[in-house]
Amino acid sequence: MSIKEITFPSENGRDTVKAWAYTPIQKPRAVVQLVHGFGEHSRRYLHLIDRLQEAGFAVYADDHIGHGKTGFDSNTLGDPGTRGVDGFMVYLKDEHRLHTIAVKDHPGLPYVMFGHSWGSMLARGYAANYGDDIKALVLCGLVAQMKGCEVMLHDKAFEAEIVNGRGAKKGGDWMAKVFLGMTERFPNAGPTDWIASDPNIVADHAADPFNCFDPTVQLLYDFVKISGYIDTEDWAAKVPSSIPVYLIAGDQDPCGNYGEGLYHVANLLAGGGRAVTVKAYSGWRHEIHNERAIRDEVERGIVDFINKSLS
Repeated sequence: MSIKEITFPSENGRDTVKAWAYTPIQKPRAVVQLVHGFGEHSRRYLHLIDRLQEAGFAVYADDHIGHGKTGFDSNTLGDPGTRGVDGFMVYLKDEHRLHTIAVKDHPGLPYVMFGHSWGSMLARGYAANYGDDIKALVLCGLVAQMKGCEVMLHDKAFEAEIVNGRGAKKGGDWMAKVFLGMTERFPNAGPTDWIASDPNIVADHAADPFNCFDPTVQLLYDFVKISGYIDTEDWAAKVPSSIPVYLIAGDQDPCGNYGEGLYHVANLLAGGGRAVTVKAYSGWRHEIHNERAIRDEVERGIVDFINKSLS
């Protein structure tokens, strides 16, 4: 297996995006583009990436603007350099730039997209805009009906920060409003215990120097705005009906309204006759792909779904 670092200019006109291509030992059977979540980075998926390589898939993954090594190396961690009420489109365009690189490296291979958390939101937006060649779509830790997003999507003061050019300042109290009530069902919980049931995973997340814990208002707004963009029948209608979709999450994950969000999105997609598979992991929280007790089962399900979709 080999790892190749890739760089390309972001659509924001400011940053150089850092990405990696992971190639299996054997001849690849497909390309999987992995889209990471809010405030983290793509190397938090190395266990899953290894599993995908073992299954014969080349994996391409970047660290989004304002995130991971892209943000760390340019001292812009937490600041995506996007602007305006539709700044979230920059992330989709950056993912399409990585897609172009991957397809050039592996012409003719089937193309699959995996997105977790905010990455599942970006993957949904991507599928509606650039999904013509997607052969399978995996949405993990699905974000839908998230309380803070639903409230802040209609907050005029929040939108005014962006409209009036104040998006580059630190998020401050807006952070708590966007991530409202994330631990209300977990007694005696720390502020990020919604991430995982395993306290070691939560601690590892908190200690990771490439994670972002101080986002700008613009980054928070981009997160909220894309939630509204993808939570409509109009969005679902733009997703090619040929794409089979696998929706997975823990049923104790507040990002997906404790399992209900899975079926909400499944119903949006199934209305167009798409093949939609839903798997709720009972008793588990957000990072089901990192929970050591179930990650092998989660990864096996992902690989099995991709194999079935490709066949």
